[in-house]
Amino acid sequence: MSSMEATMSMLEAMPEEARLKVLEFTKKLFTSERPANPYRELTSDQILGDLEESRKQIACGEGLDMEDALDQLGRKHGFV
Repeated sequence: MSSMEATMSMLEAMPEEARLKVLEFTKKLFTSERPANPYRELTSDQILGDLEESRKQIACGEGLDMEDALDQLGRKHGFV
């Protein structure tokens, strides 16, 4: 059973009042000022600007070595 089929099955089993609450919650996800997706849409200029800034940081030695960065993340989240 796919996730969509499982969701539909649960919705069909719910009383109408509960389905309306689900509908209202779903509408809020799509219309809220702070969308459910935490990533904002970027323009090409913003992406290129970020890339330029990143390249400047790397040229100045401000970047992290990938192995060091992964080790830091691993320690922070308990993987290492």
